[in-house]
Amino acid sequence: MEKADSIRRASRNQPNPLLVLAILAKDINELATKEKKMLSPILKRQHPLAAGVAVVTLHVCYGKKLKQFISRITELTPDAVQVLRAAYKLDKDLVQIAVEDSVDSDDGGKAIIREMPPFEAEASIVNLVKG
Repeated sequence: MEKADSIRRASRNQPNPLLVLAILAKDINELATKEKKMLSPILKRQHPLAAGVAVVTLHVCYGKKLKQFISRITELTPDAVQVLRAAYKLDKDLVQIAVEDSVDSDDGGKAIIREMPPFEAEASIVNLVKG
């Protein structure tokens, strides 16, 4: 997250802040992985789906920023592709963590997964290629 903060500050003076979203996706992925390994085992004593709740929160927050980004892009540039690929990977990784965390729950994790609508990064690429 520190990397994203320093890049975000530096990008204010530069014309292309798009890559901040790609870097943020990678940082969130690292954060979610660390959370799953270090915090969730402790928090699981208080909440059975601790990692799932954490990744849903990260997924929703990043998803809001990504939607803003997608609504503004008009052409498929290399930077846009990089952001959308990073978002796609983050989406898959966060869903995987949620599934693994909730496999023993009563509903098999369906409730948690419903809280994580796909980012639709691939669909955005297809739409930009067609358009």
